[in-house]
Amino acid sequence: MLQRTYYNEQDMRKRQIDTLKIFNDNVIEIDENTEYRVEFVVDGKNMSLNVMLSPEFPTEKPSIFVSPAFPHPWISENNAQVVGAPGLINFTQHSDLGRVVQAIIREFQRTLPNLDDKSDASTQSFTSQSLTFPELSELTVDELQEILENPDLQDKLIENSPQLVELEMETEELMNSIERIAQDNIAKQRSLDDLKTELIDRISTIVQMKMEYEELNRKHQRLAEMYDPHRIRDCLKVAAMQADEDAEGVAEQFLLGNIPVETFIVKFAEKRAIGQARRAREERLAHQLAQLDRATT
Repeated sequence: MLQRTYYNEQDMRKRQIDTLKIFNDNVIEIDENTEYRVEFVVDGKNMSLNVMLSPEFPTEKPSIFVSPAFPHPWISENNAQVVGAPGLINFTQHSDLGRVVQAIIREFQRTLPNLDDKSDASTQSFTSQSLTFPELSELTVDELQEILENPDLQDKLIENSPQLVELEMETEELMNSIERIAQDNIAKQRSLDDLKTELIDRISTIVQMKMEYEELNRKHQRLAEMYDPHRIRDCLKVAAMQADEDAEGVAEQFLLGNIPVETFIVKFAEKRAIGQARRAREERLAHQLAQLDRATT
């Protein structure tokens, strides 16, 4: 009747896990509904993402860890956790977990450095920052120092960052999507309210019809009892007896001298005729009922 589809929290969680398996190869279930490992290869090196889902997922964003760890602006330096991916930052219950993980893998496949590189920590840190701000690699030490000491230059550098521009575009797209969903929900709510009103009206009509049916059924029962052939036969028998009693009353009044002979003859004949007619009808109806009972047994 209502075509709208509703998802409970378990359904939404399962849908998210399904997208993880749809958009990525080599998905291994470590702990059902809680932990998954997605394996991938970059330049012949085996890597993996561990996807951890809290009890509040997908309302709460997933935790994703890369193994082995390597310098990258999206990866925390402390625990190899992926924290800077735009899809992860903007993750909501309407996102697709599979697409988010797929985007992370593609980014790592595109920017993964040589894991065997023995360069010192400062070189790795600079490489990491250069991935975020590639224009830094073209600046001199003095220019870098000037940026470090000038907040306005830092703000300008951040504003022109391609990653920031991409993040803002994704954020705007997400906001537009949320707005469309909200407007669609409002429209569907109106439709749902209309259907609810129609349903209430129909229920009221059915209740009224049921009350009318019950009243008509009671009337039918009363009429059925009133015109039952057996009841009519009994009434005729009583009425015939009453007519006989009336005739006897007329005769008694005549014997007492209360009425003249002419009146006696007319009234007595009338009462006797009525009684005989009623008795004849009663006997005929009783005979018909007896035949009917024999036919149905």
